[in-house]
Amino acid sequence: MSSVEDPLLKELLAALRADTQRMASDILSVITTQALIAVFALFLAVASLVRIILEGLIPFRMGPGPGLVQNLFEAALTFVLFALSVVSIYNLLKLRERYARLQALAEKLGR
Repeated sequence: MSSVEDPLLKELLAALRADTQRMASDILSVITTQALIAVFALFLAVASLVRIILEGLIPFRMGPGPGLVQNLFEAALTFVLFALSVVSIYNLLKLRERYARLQALAEKLGR
């Protein structure tokens, strides 16, 4: 049976206090970075889709443009990038919400 006076338990608690706040901060910063990357990918997908649509509506501006197959392929890849960006942003926001509790716990332990 271990007690609160156990030296190993005290050492574990001290290490937990020291590392939990840094760990929570690191996790939240990585999640934030990934969310920013996903937002950038979302903007890139929207810009690419607008470009593909405009090129399709205004053909032969300065000579023949890319073919129909290439436009459809680019549109499909852009749509996949758009969908993955939205799903990624949603998941990262949920992760940030979940690990925000860890940050609060780390602040309590840091006292």
